[in-house]
Amino acid sequence: MTRRQRMASIFALVMLAMFAGWLGNHLERVPVTYREAPQAEARRNPYLALERFTMRMGGQLTRQSDARVIDRLPAGGTLFLDRQRAHRLPPERLHRLLAWVEDGGYLIAVAERPGVADPLLDSLGVRHSETLPEAPRAQQRVLEVTLPGMLRPLRIDASWQHLEAGGRQPDWSAGENADGVGKQILHFNLGRGHLTIASELDRQLSNQRIGAMDHAELFWTLLGEHDRSSPPQVLLLSRLQMPTLLDWLLDNAGAACVAAATLLVLWLWRIVPRFGRAQPEVPPASRELREHLAAVARYLWRSGALATLLVPAREHFRNRLALRQPGIAAHPTRIQVTALAALTGLSAARIAAALDGRVDAPHAFTDALRTLRDLERQL
Repeated sequence: MTRRQRMASIFALVMLAMFAGWLGNHLERVPVTYREAPQAEARRNPYLALERFTMRMGGQLTRQSDARVIDRLPAGGTLFLDRQRAHRLPPERLHRLLAWVEDGGYLIAVAERPGVADPLLDSLGVRHSETLPEAPRAQQRVLEVTLPGMLRPLRIDASWQHLEAGGRQPDWSAGENADGVGKQILHFNLGRGHLTIASELDRQLSNQRIGAMDHAELFWTLLGEHDRSSPPQVLLLSRLQMPTLLDWLLDNAGAACVAAATLLVLWLWRIVPRFGRAQPEVPPASRELREHLAAVARYLWRSGALATLLVPAREHFRNRLALRQPGIAAHPTRIQVTALAALTGLSAARIAAALDGRVDAPHAFTDALRTLRDLERQL
């Protein structure tokens, strides 16, 4: 490298250093905020920002979707009840919820949309205003709400849904509509607890709108005024699940389900084959001739064929009579009866019935057999 080239390189480096120093003195770092698309967790949980805001402020927010936690709410604290709850608030559970509020709890409930059943609002006599919403261009977009004890109003989103109190009047309300009839927020003191009903509060505290205007401050101010726990403990019931068929049956027909299950188990126990070693089959027993004859005799006895049973007994006696007394056997039956009566001492009528009489009843059959046996013994 020649001397001229070295001088040119040194001059270029000096100029570059001077330019860098000028940039460092005249440029300023400015933070730029831009909004990213919601991530997977934020898409699953519309109240993710509310949870993190509550935690950052020193409180605790727990989200649940099982309405059965209402049956075991701890004393004090705050319950934030979202929409779509009518099917999970039967009269018994609603009564327990209001009793929890009267015992010192704080309930924040989002009013259902007009036309949707809301047992909670019905129990307080609150209804939706019948005033039609204004045109979108004329409708007020921002609403200033002044809560009790606050020196300045809070700016929140205005809602076209307004509420009207019925028989029970609220302790304070906020957010009048154009004709001054309906309110956007109604607050009731129930016993030692508090109940706040607001329309569209779920949208104002969602991930998209909680950072706008004074929505977060409104939520925290309500907690600071009415939550009795320290630090604030908030239970959020959102996206309540529909009861399964098994849950519904257990809640409404538990005894019938238990009885049906017991009968099913017993029926299966009866029809299901038993498992284990197969027992050897018992070989068929060989029957003797007398057993078959006795079975035939029992059948004829049950069938009433007594005369048929007596025929072989009479034939057997006449054969014995021909062997022992052939002279008597050669005569007719009438002479046989007289001769046998004189020989044995038995009555002639009894002998005649046994030899040739009709047998219509069991006692006559047994008498005839007994007579034939006695005659055979005395021959």
